[in-house]
Amino acid sequence: MVTTDPKLNQRRLWWERLLWIIDMAAYGVIGLSGALALVHVSDYVLDTLLGQRWIISLFAWLMVAAWLGLAGRASRVWAVEYIGNVASGWGAFVYAVVLSSGALSGTASFAAFGVAVVAMLAMVRRYAELRIFTSEPGVKTRGWLRDVLDRRTKNVVPRKHY
Repeated sequence: MVTTDPKLNQRRLWWERLLWIIDMAAYGVIGLSGALALVHVSDYVLDTLLGQRWIISLFAWLMVAAWLGLAGRASRVWAVEYIGNVASGWGAFVYAVVLSSGALSGTASFAAFGVAVVAMLAMVRRYAELRIFTSEPGVKTRGWLRDVLDRRTKNVVPRKHY
């Protein structure tokens, strides 16, 4: 077993808790953005999509699914977070594509495009983290369903296999 300096462990715990808070905030903002898109969409987005509400509904519901990611991250149930993460990442991607045509036309549209891209990148980062956690060495499988039900995250990864 590798022993480390307790000060380094405390610093690492602080950074991992900060990432946990950032993930929770990202899921919350994306979910709220999706809910707002269901209620009211700007004229710019409607004009860009030529009034096709189904695309708006698609990215909005995908972004609302970020609340599944929020619930999964808060409860540390990976299976729930994984679904919310993938859905909200795709929702943010579709929204970024929609906003990309007018991103350089004004500061407000560029800011909205930038927020959609940053949200999408946050979901990609967390997706990569989820893939790493679900493939951690030394994890014994007891069947797919049992693994999904047992899968919980901590703010730190156990390093028992070192």
